[in-house]
Amino acid sequence: MNPPFVLAKINHQEDAAPYQGPLGLFPVPYSRGVFNFHWFNFFNAICFQIILGAPTVLLAKDLGASSTILGIIAAFTPLMTTLQLPAARHLGKYSYRSFTLMGWGLRSIFIATSAIVPLLYFFTKEIRLGLLLASLFFFNVLRGISSAAFLPWITNVVQGTMRGRFISIDQTFVYGGSLITMFLSSLMMRGQVEPWRYSLVLWLSVAGSVISLLFLRLIPDPPHPDREKSPARPVSLRVMMSLEPFRNSILFSLLFTTVAGGLGVFPIEYLRMQARFSPSAIYALSAASFIAPMITLQWIGARVDRLGSIPMIRYSVSLFAVVLALWFAMSAGLISPAWKMVLLLNLLGGAAMAGVNMANLHLGMAVVPESGKNHFFAMTTVITSFGMGIVPVLWGWLLDALGGMDLVYGPFHLRRHSIYFLCVCLLSLCTLLASRILIDPGRSGRMKKS
Repeated sequence: MNPPFVLAKINHQEDAAPYQGPLGLFPVPYSRGVFNFHWFNFFNAICFQIILGAPTVLLAKDLGASSTILGIIAAFTPLMTTLQLPAARHLGKYSYRSFTLMGWGLRSIFIATSAIVPLLYFFTKEIRLGLLLASLFFFNVLRGISSAAFLPWITNVVQGTMRGRFISIDQTFVYGGSLITMFLSSLMMRGQVEPWRYSLVLWLSVAGSVISLLFLRLIPDPPHPDREKSPARPVSLRVMMSLEPFRNSILFSLLFTTVAGGLGVFPIEYLRMQARFSPSAIYALSAASFIAPMITLQWIGARVDRLGSIPMIRYSVSLFAVVLALWFAMSAGLISPAWKMVLLLNLLGGAAMAGVNMANLHLGMAVVPESGKNHFFAMTTVITSFGMGIVPVLWGWLLDALGGMDLVYGPFHLRRHSIYFLCVCLLSLCTLLASRILIDPGRSGRMKKS
């Protein structure tokens, strides 16, 4: 196995000496310039945890959004990420940094328009909800296009043997920004829920977006192979799917989208509408889902680099199944929906999701060949994002169809949200079984053996 600490490949005039991190807390074997990726993602997390998270979901709910509408809101981000595929054909015309700056800068405009929506008292709730949906749509269009450069950019400056370390620190910064955001949002929403409070929280998202751009400009941007080819020649889907590790990774990711696709909105809807938690309490409890990842990510990154991605995926999906089973028990009336139980489930669920995301991303980088990587990454994102986009809409439609159903079977109260949690729990068990098809090219043999 390659040594665990290898310098990032930086074909740039910048000094590639290892950086000790702020106050020496995060020593890394890559340069300070590459470390700016982490600062960018810290402030970007402040942005997206609001505009794509609980604050926007609760605002939409207060404006009269149904479960189907919430599913559509959750679908915007993954569906618009499919725009990476046509965008990848134009990456050869730009540097990765300039391409990202264009989209990330323009998207800030639509965060600002979202922040104005709660203050438009002279419009009906239906019109304000429509304006919010339009702002979210255009925000996600720009985000989807510009994100085509991210994974190719990272793999261009960080060598494969250090990606576990890089991803673990990067995710720590993301969760740190998310944690701070949820606590600040909780404080801003204390007391009576008024429209101007939603607006204030969304302006915090605008601030995070603007500051993230300042760090984005400081990341090194060496020339990339496709820069000389304008436009880059696409790799056919047939060629991509002929690579078994790549194909199986996508199939596994698609199955996992059926579990994760609605978890950003429907647990929040359950806590607000059925368990009757206040928005402030929901924000504070949501912050717990970022604490466990911050504590465990360094350990996870070291284990992924040493043992490979697939064992961590299996451990994390197993924990996820347990967490979802407890959500089902709570929503079905077996367990009281006390804040302490929600806090525990958010802690464990956050740790499980962090493990799956990091290990799956690490494996995804390993199965993509260097030649044509822009199109491989774009195709991966398009296929999995399509699944992530369709799934929450379907769940939302199902929840609306179930309506106020409340069937009693022994100790179980089968309500619409308890049925949702039961289904995603069973799907997580199917995902665990499907992990046998995964193949790690960096490990000997197929990973089908238990």
